[in-house]
Amino acid sequence: MNKILKASAGTGKTYRLSLEYIAALLEGEYFKEIVVMTFTRKATAEIRERIIEQIEDILAKGDNSDVFLNLKGIYPQISLDIDGLQEIYREMLVNKDEINIFTIDSFINKIFRETVAPYLGVYDYQIIDNQQNQEFIEGVFKQILDNPEDFAVMEKFLSANTERFIEPYLSLITQILNNRWKFLLINYQSRGNKSLGSLTDSLDDCLDILNNIAREKDKELSEDFYVKDFKNLMEDYGREELAVKKELIIKNQNLFFNKSFWNGSKVRGKKVADLKESLELGYEQFRQQLAAYIYNKEMLPYEEEVFSFSRRIFKIYDQLKFKEGAFTHADISNYTYKYFGQEELGLIANGEISDYFYEVSGMKVKSLFIDEFQDTSILQWKIIKPLLDRADKVITVGDEKQSIYGWRGGEKELFSRLDRILDSESESLKTCYRSEREIVDFINRFFLNLPVDWDYQGVDYLPFKNGGFLEVLIGGENTLINTETKTFQKFSQEKQAAARELNQLIRVDLKREIAERIAELPSYSKVGILCRSNTDLVDIAAELDRAGIPYVLESKDSIIEHVAVKALYFLLNYLLYNDYFQLLRFLRSDLAGINNRILKYLLQNRDKIESFMNGDDIVLEYEDLGELLKEIRLMKTLPYQVLTNMIIEKTGVIKYYGDNSAALRNIYYFFELMRGFNSLVDFMTYLEENKDSDELKQLGVKGENVVSLMTIHKAKGLSFETEFFYWSPGGNRGGSSSSLEFYISFDQDFEEIEDYLLTDTKYEKIFAYLGINFAEEYAERELMEEINNLYVALSRPERNLFFYIEGPRKLTVDAQGRCWGNSSYEFYEGALLAAVKLPSLCELAERKQFGKLIVSEDLRDLVDNKIPDLSQYFRPLELTGEIVEETAEQKDYKMTLAKEIDRIEGLAVHYYLEHITYANSVEKDYAAKITKARYGNIMGFKRIEGLIRRIEEFIENNPLYFAEHWTVFTEYELSDGERTYRIDRLLLDEKAGEIMILDYKSGISREQSQLDKYKELVASKTEGSYVIKTEFLLI
Repeated sequence: MNKILKASAGTGKTYRLSLEYIAALLEGEYFKEIVVMTFTRKATAEIRERIIEQIEDILAKGDNSDVFLNLKGIYPQISLDIDGLQEIYREMLVNKDEINIFTIDSFINKIFRETVAPYLGVYDYQIIDNQQNQEFIEGVFKQILDNPEDFAVMEKFLSANTERFIEPYLSLITQILNNRWKFLLINYQSRGNKSLGSLTDSLDDCLDILNNIAREKDKELSEDFYVKDFKNLMEDYGREELAVKKELIIKNQNLFFNKSFWNGSKVRGKKVADLKESLELGYEQFRQQLAAYIYNKEMLPYEEEVFSFSRRIFKIYDQLKFKEGAFTHADISNYTYKYFGQEELGLIANGEISDYFYEVSGMKVKSLFIDEFQDTSILQWKIIKPLLDRADKVITVGDEKQSIYGWRGGEKELFSRLDRILDSESESLKTCYRSEREIVDFINRFFLNLPVDWDYQGVDYLPFKNGGFLEVLIGGENTLINTETKTFQKFSQEKQAAARELNQLIRVDLKREIAERIAELPSYSKVGILCRSNTDLVDIAAELDRAGIPYVLESKDSIIEHVAVKALYFLLNYLLYNDYFQLLRFLRSDLAGINNRILKYLLQNRDKIESFMNGDDIVLEYEDLGELLKEIRLMKTLPYQVLTNMIIEKTGVIKYYGDNSAALRNIYYFFELMRGFNSLVDFMTYLEENKDSDELKQLGVKGENVVSLMTIHKAKGLSFETEFFYWSPGGNRGGSSSSLEFYISFDQDFEEIEDYLLTDTKYEKIFAYLGINFAEEYAERELMEEINNLYVALSRPERNLFFYIEGPRKLTVDAQGRCWGNSSYEFYEGALLAAVKLPSLCELAERKQFGKLIVSEDLRDLVDNKIPDLSQYFRPLELTGEIVEETAEQKDYKMTLAKEIDRIEGLAVHYYLEHITYANSVEKDYAAKITKARYGNIMGFKRIEGLIRRIEEFIENNPLYFAEHWTVFTEYELSDGERTYRIDRLLLDEKAGEIMILDYKSGISREQSQLDKYKELVASKTEGSYVIKTEFLLI
């Protein structure tokens, strides 16, 4: 029996799958012969726990168990044998390790470990993640870089990488490795050329037709008959020999594909209509000929070279992998598929799993249940299909609407066709157990009104979940109407007034709006923020920082992968190992920031640069580069105890990340770790050996009452009581740059490959002329997956949904309610308006609310959210017994850190006083709160508290500067035309005709010339009508 369960978000698929498992037990199946596959360890633990709990419920309540009653609803004929179930339960508890519930990755790993790995002579290996695998990708690149022939081939593929960034080289290797499953499935053979006529004859025929049109109009064929871009080209073409004509066509191929060469106004009229039709047909045929030429001369050689180069990549990669015995799950799937069908292994017989497989794997699979099937990759399907074919029962659960992993091989079409492939019955789960009515109704209205071919069936909500809250807001800078244009001036007065009124309503900074809205909530503990991209999450995190809201932007990465630390790690790697690649990576980082021209120079002059770094007297082409490399060369000679000082001083890392408290926290922690060792080799060895340990995890905020930030992909499978979803329609499209693309299509049953193409995306423009549909199919798949992402995001909340939309274009007040017409995201507009029951997007510039907001009890006073005190990282180095004496350089180290402490204290003082006008209690409380939020985790609790006390004592002792007769300007900006100056505090007394300029100082440093400049600028601006005084204020 085969069954397909189609389960929309929140419809209880885990519960249903566990019921199916218990039904199998009650029908006499042995638990050791039932295999369940899920896609996450969390889901594996959840279903294992759910099965045990449900068996216990049936054993305790018998026929009256809700679990059993629900089972009877699915299988009316099922009967209950309590004694038999009790015996099964007892055996399951005794043999928990034989309850076969796996992630699909761990199941394939079991096959690899027990069958394929011994065949390959691999008896001990570790599983690593994609982040850890990066060093193997870099290892491949280093070997390519060391081989001039290999590197020349790689550069050819990256001809569009004119700036010579390092990342595209790594990305190309990664892309080839990520697509390895396609290389495994394809039996590559060289293709034949397409038939090709004469390009020049074909274009000459078009020109003859245009000449006949001119004659019919009693005119000579002149340059007026050509559009501007073709005038010079056609003039040159007409007087050249045949060979040169062909060269001109090839050289200007993009122009020929982009537009027609004739002036449309010159070929109008009934008299020449037939000739015009012949011209258009002839030009279409010419383009087809030109496309065939490009296909033969460029696309076929490109494909052949990539296949050849990929074999070189795989060879190097496999050598590194098997030497280290470290594999990703993708590696294991690739190797398992590659060898699974080998005849000498005997695992497959007549297309099905053999008895021998059952013997060596230690399990027999009679029933197979697969969860989240829509995320199954083609390669995973190819591996498990033989098991499905021999199993007595197969039940799959999935939702093609939640297929969002196409980028890593997930194939939603496989699930949508599965009922036919497996000859299965299908059933839809139609009740949402997760969300309240307002959210369910909104989702139904939105997706039922999408005018694209995206299959959606509405779901019901539980009767007792009859509440919920929804808030929808559209805004952002792009939605503002430009009132300074000539077009706007032509509008009627009424329309201009309506536009200005709309601009007043629009919230320009939605990310800040989210932070401010969250600040109004009584608790943060069950609040989640979802975005499509990590970039948006980082921006929102900065706004939460500003508002003093605790949050967790979870990272499983090691501290050496933190953006602020990674460059330092590259530098230290070079200093220790003389690894040229690591030097390039440091130089390309934000800390060094060499330009693209210099990077190209470094790639092409490796021998010269390495000689220079070894001390040879060589003159480099770029003077600034030479100075930078000299400083790095000097670092190689320094004692380890002074190296940190040099890094802080020369890289400017602390200053560069001065406004990023999370980055500073990790930087200081990295330096603290570094100072705990007595040599660079010991420190780097420690990092290598422990990079995956908890001790080296990036630092983040901890506590229960924090907001969770995550991408949609990471949120899949989760739910939140309250969700804020930041959505930017049209904002996540890929770029148009040239890159490798591997297209592949299967037959209806995903048994055989029907067609494939490995090419450069720059050729997509000629696909239509070659009869190739891959680009259109790919664009359609991307669109469907983008809608799926939207669905996953909107279906996470349980009780409250805040849906904030970054408008991609200006709102218009007279477009019959429609503002997104003629765009790639136009189809969303009608669905959104139907979902919020409004006639126009303009009405969403004000928050549209449905239902009642209910948030769990306030937890703020119940949770200690203190961020760890980082002031210890400012303490001088405690020397170990192995260091004989304190050197002068070590004193410099202390001085450098002392300067950084003073600088950060100064920033904190300015930040506090920036929010003070008249120093009332409300202002002081707010200033203290946000200053602690921004600088407390850097300076430490005691230091920040002491600083705030000093500021408040200063305010109390200097009431004149905060008196209410002043008009106050904080952080006031002035410009002299060349640079901009910022005055800390400017006080204006109109009545007395007096201005006072104040400059805060938290240390002893004072520059009178700076105050004099401020006074000069203010005097110029006020034309001498005020008495101006200046004063330093020492805090």
